[in-house]
Amino acid sequence: MTRLPVVPHLPPAEIDQRYRSCSDAAEKTRWHVLWLVTRSDEPISATAAARLVGFTPAWGRAILKRYNDHGPEGLTDRRRDNGARYKMPPPQHAELLAALRNPPPDHGLWSGPTVAAFVRDRFGITIVNQTGWQWLKELGFRLVVPRPRHPKGATAFQQQERL
Repeated sequence: MTRLPVVPHLPPAEIDQRYRSCSDAAEKTRWHVLWLVTRSDEPISATAAARLVGFTPAWGRAILKRYNDHGPEGLTDRRRDNGARYKMPPPQHAELLAALRNPPPDHGLWSGPTVAAFVRDRFGITIVNQTGWQWLKELGFRLVVPRPRHPKGATAFQQQERL
């Protein structure tokens, strides 16, 4: 099997410096694989480098391919922006806050589903109910649950209705 070539985006000394100074553990291990592959004294294959750091050979080759295709940015941890939250533009955010100060269109209580429905109907943005609830919490709203009442606290008429 032939060795994968290394595109010289950075000189080996810079790769060494980035490997040693990286603070993110996952990213540092990727730089370690690249450093082992590009060492001037004893370069090794991506497969062998992956085994040395505890990765599978396929992942070692994938790291080298990502570096070749995208340069140093290819080694960053891509999980950070995975599932990034939707950011509402300021005018829509202000309009939602103003709407939340009034009863919802169904005259009930604001909840995650009612916020999601309002945003969908008003702005044409589809969000899940959980995002609606998160927006409510971020804007300072809280869950409203009526306090339980003691049965003897009811009026005589209300007590008669229960029977």
